[in-house]
Amino acid sequence: MNIFAMLLLTAACAYGLARWLKLPSLPLLIASGMALNLSGLIPPDLGFGAAVENDTDHDSHATAAIRMLEFGLVFLVFASGVELNPRRFANRVGTVAWVGMVQFAVFAMIGIATARWLVGFEWLEALYLGFGLAASSTLVVLRQLRVRQAMFEPFGRVLTGVLLLQDAALVLVIVILARVTDGFGSLALGLGEAVLLGGVAWLAQRHLIPALVKRMKPDEESLLLWLVAVLFVFVGIAFVLGLPPIVGAFAGGFAFSAFPLNGLVRGQLSSVTDFFQALFFVALGALVGVPNGSQWLAAAQFSLIVLVFTPPLVTAVAEWRGMHTRSSIETGLLLAQTSEFSLLLGLSGLALGHLSSNGFEVLALTTMITMTATPFIGREGVARWLLPFHPFRRRVEVPESPHGHVVVLGFGKAGMWTVKPLVKAGEHVLVVDDDAAVCNELSARGIEVLRGDGSDEHMLERAGAAKAKLVICSMRRVGDAVKVLESLKGVPVMVRVFEKAESEAVERAGGIPIHTAAAAADTFMAWLNANERVE
Repeated sequence: MNIFAMLLLTAACAYGLARWLKLPSLPLLIASGMALNLSGLIPPDLGFGAAVENDTDHDSHATAAIRMLEFGLVFLVFASGVELNPRRFANRVGTVAWVGMVQFAVFAMIGIATARWLVGFEWLEALYLGFGLAASSTLVVLRQLRVRQAMFEPFGRVLTGVLLLQDAALVLVIVILARVTDGFGSLALGLGEAVLLGGVAWLAQRHLIPALVKRMKPDEESLLLWLVAVLFVFVGIAFVLGLPPIVGAFAGGFAFSAFPLNGLVRGQLSSVTDFFQALFFVALGALVGVPNGSQWLAAAQFSLIVLVFTPPLVTAVAEWRGMHTRSSIETGLLLAQTSEFSLLLGLSGLALGHLSSNGFEVLALTTMITMTATPFIGREGVARWLLPFHPFRRRVEVPESPHGHVVVLGFGKAGMWTVKPLVKAGEHVLVVDDDAAVCNELSARGIEVLRGDGSDEHMLERAGAAKAKLVICSMRRVGDAVKVLESLKGVPVMVRVFEKAESEAVERAGGIPIHTAAAAADTFMAWLNANERVE
C-alpha cells in the first residue's frame, strides 16, 4: 500500500509540474518514476531483476509493482480499443493495410537483425525485441491526435486504422510467442482461440452492445459499470482460454468502439484513463530505475532505428497510396515510437522465461525514449520544417502569377457553395487543394486549380495570393489559416471557423472569421459591393 501511495503522490507532482512548465506530461511522469527509484523512499528490491529472482514470492515489492503495471496496461489497452472503430477508415482500407503492414514487417525484421547480430541477444530474445519495435503506440498517437483536434481528419483516420491493424497483429504475435515452445498443436489452438475471441468482440460491437444500450438506456453511472463488467468478462474469457489478459482487454474495448456508443463511453473513461496512465508511466519509470551503460547503448540503437527510419518509410508508402506530402510526413512522425503492446509482449516473455530482465529493460527503455520523443517530434511545425527536404518535392516556377483574383485554399465538401457564386459573378477564381480527385473535378468544370498544401509559402506564391483580391481559407486546420495570415499582409483573408476560440485566433492574426463555408460567398459578395474600386 505504501508503494501505491508513493506512486500516486509522485504522479500528482509530475502532472502539476507539467502544467506549470507547460510541457507534455509523459516524459515528466517517466522521469519522476526514475527519480523515485533513486530517492531511497521505496524498497531497494523494486526492479524487474528482483521480480525475476522472486517470481514465486507474491508478496515481494517488485512483484506487486509489476502486477500494478500489468493491471494499468490492461485498462489502458481496453480504453485504446474503444477508440479503434474500423468504420472511421472504411474508405481508406488500402492505405491503412499498406502503411500498417509494411511498417510492421520492415521494423520487425530490422529489430530482430539488430538485436541478434548488432546487440548480441539470443534468437528467442531477439524475436521479442524485434517485434517490440514493430508496432506504434495507440495510447500516445491518439492522445496527440486529440490534442491537435485531428482525430477525424483524413490522415487521423488513416492513423487510427494503422494502429488497429498493428495492435491486432501484435496481439497475435504475443499469442504465438507465448506458445512457440509448446509445439504446433498448442500454437494453432492459441491462434484459433484468439480469432474466436476477436469474432465474439466483433459480434458484440456490431449487434449485441448497441442493441442492449438502445433497449436499456443506461445512465452515466450504469454505463461505467457496464464498461468494467465487459472488461472483466472478456479478460475472464481470455483467462479460461489460456490467452494473455491483454487479448481480452483489447477485445473488450473494441466491443464498445461503434459510433455513437464510443462517444458516450469516452466521456466515462477519460478521467479513469488519465489515472491509470499516470500510475502506469510512473510505475514503469520506478521499475526500470537508472539503466546501466550497456542498456542505454542498446536502447539508443533501437530508438534511433525507430525515430530515424519510421518517418521516411511511412511517408513513402503513404504518398504512394495517394496521401499528400505533408499528411504523409505527419503520419510518419506520429508513428515513430514503440507501443504499450511492446511492453505487454515483454512482460509475457519475462513471465515465461523467454526474455531476460536485461532484455526487458532494454525494450522498456526504448519504449520510454520513443514515447517521450513523440510529443516533440510529432508537431505540425516539425512536419512543415521537413517539407522542403522532401527529395521529390520541387518548386515549380510560374512565369506570370495571376493578380486581382480570388484564391480559395481548401475545397472540401462545401467548396462548391463558395466557388459557384464567385464564378457566376465573373470573378477569376483559383482553387488550391491537396486532393487529386477534387482537382480533377474542378479542372473538368473549367475552374483553375493547383494541387498542393494551401499553407505552404511556395504554393501561395504560385497561386499569386499576395496579389489576390481576396483569399478564402477553407482548410481543415485553423492553424494552417493562421500561417497563411502570417505570410500575407495587406490582403483580405476570410477563414472558415467552427468554434469561438478559432474565431478569436483568426481575428488576432488579422483575418476575417466566417462560421460556415456557404456564408463565405455571401460575405464576399457583400464585401465586393462595398469595395467596387478594389483591384
